[in-house]
Amino acid sequence: MDVDVVLSLSDSNLAQFVDCPRNAGPSPLLPVPIDALRDAALIDQWHRDNGMVAFSLRGPDATATVIDILVRPVVSFDELKRRAVTRRIGPLAVAVACIDDLITMKTGTGRSKDALDIEELHRIKQQEAEE
Repeated sequence: MDVDVVLSLSDSNLAQFVDCPRNAGPSPLLPVPIDALRDAALIDQWHRDNGMVAFSLRGPDATATVIDILVRPVVSFDELKRRAVTRRIGPLAVAVACIDDLITMKTGTGRSKDALDIEELHRIKQQEAEE
């Protein structure tokens, strides 16, 4: 399983984010330091040369959830934040992209998994409209 995360890519926000995994255990799947996420030129190069769309982190257990930091999201952080909905996950209130933004971000990837997700998101949207 993976969790997709879109961050504000401001230097101060990235600095705070980079400190969290460093102290909590998840590390990059690439053989690079977590601080590489703060190097905009390097991220641009990886995106341009290798098509990288996510900087992935995982805990030390090989079956741990992968955290994909989307470095070139189709929908900007500001737009996602503006339209986000709050969902309870245990004791936490978490901002989650709205269904329309999730569909937009999964459209055109060419991945069969995303096509299935889009179908399910449309079903959820329909159910919510009927409630």
